[in-house]
This record gives sequence, structure tokens and C-alpha cells, in this order.
Amino acid sequence: MEKRVSNNATGPANPTNSDNVYEINPEEANRVTNALLDGLDKAVAAQSGVIKKYVDGLRKRNPESNPAQIQAILDKHLLNLVSGTGAAAGASAAVPGVGTIAGIAAIAAESVVFLEAASWYVLSSAYLRGDNIEDEERRRALVLLVLTGSKGSALVDTLVGDMGTVKGVTSAATLSRFTGPTLSGLNGRLTKLFAKQVTKRLKWAWVSKLMPMGIGAVLGTSANRKLAKKVIEHAGEQLSPLPTS
Repeated sequence: MEKRVSNNATGPANPTNSDNVYEINPEEANRVTNALLDGLDKAVAAQSGVIKKYVDGLRKRNPESNPAQIQAILDKHLLNLVSGTGAAAGASAAVPGVGTIAGIAAIAAESVVFLEAASWYVLSSAYLRGDNIEDEERRRALVLLVLTGSKGSALVDTLVGDMGTVKGVTSAATLSRFTGPTLSGLNGRLTKLFAKQVTKRLKWAWVSKLMPMGIGAVLGTSANRKLAKKVIEHAGEQLSPLPTS
């Protein structure tokens, strides 16, 4: 039977034996969302110099590689990293005696790791493409734009429409038109959009990881790889084009 997630659960997260429905307490979902937002704060607070050093190090170790090839290394690194954490969470959630609540706690912690890895990936990719990552609010906007995808882009387009039409540029490039207060306001709206999206997505990821040992580990890896591929896809759409050399 297909596993379903209930948003109206009144008790703790628990898989029922009668109908195989996984009930996830809304308070638990909110706790995870808040943890993710804290993780986002930590990720974007990282000094841009650390990110630049990482990307420049990749260039130095791969002197014959063009920007597209360096980007491929970043893509592979993200996929490998999140696949490992997804499998670990899927397995630990199904260990006999751990329990569903403890399993969700493990997955919540893993989700924060995923977000931090995704944020690092976005900012590294942005720097590789020449996007400005110096300012913390701008770094936050770049990460949120990629994580929210087309809806985040539509929000930026709406706000830019009020400032004057800009055609043929990416959402990341458009951020240069936002000053401090305006950029902060944009980030507030993007954060709300992200929180709404991620709560829905992570609930379904939880279901796949809270399955029996083996199946949970495999689906945990699959869920994380799927999310990571979306991040990679959105980065290609929202960030500036890769330079040719």
C-alpha cells in the first residue's frame, strides 16, 4: 500500500500498523523547518574567501579544465556527499529499537547537512560563474533563488518589474539591481517560500527513509540524489552562464 503523510496528526510521528499511514506531527515538521533555516543562516554566513579558496583550489588542481569541467566536479561532489548522508539516515531510521521519532530526528539532522552542502554548492557555482558573493544578503538571495526554483525566479521578476524591465538576464544577475533594504525584503519573501516548499518535500522524503532496513537506505539515497539534481538544475537556470574559459 502506498505510504501517505498526514498533516493533521495530533500525536508524535508514528507509522500505524492498521493502514500503513505515516503520521507526522506538524510541530515536528515545523521544528525541522526552523532547523533548516538556522542551517541556512550558518551556510550564508560563511566568509566568501573560504568559498573562493575552495573553487580556486579546484582550478589549480585541474589546470587543463575549463569552467564547465570544474562545474562538473562541483556537481559530482554534491551528489556524492548527499547520497552518503541520505543512505545513513535511511538506515539509522530503520534500525530495530531506534523508533520512528528518533529516526525522524536523524533525518532532520541529515536534512540540515544537505542544506549546508547545497548552499556551499550554490555559492561555489556562483563564484565560478562570476556572480557576486561578497555580501551576506546577496549570498542568501543566491541560495534561496536556486532552492526555490521557478517560483523564486517569478518572485524576483515581479519585483524587478516594479523597478524597470530587464530582459535576457538571469535571476542572479538581476540581484545587482536590489539595494540593501530591497534585497532584505526579497530575502524575507524568498525565505517564506522556501520554508513552505521544503516542509512539503521533506515530509515525502521522510516517508521513503522510514521504511524497513535496506529499502529505507536505498530510498534515502534516491530521495537525496533527486533533490540534489534539482539543485544542480536550478543552479544552471538561475545563476549566470558559465564562462567559456
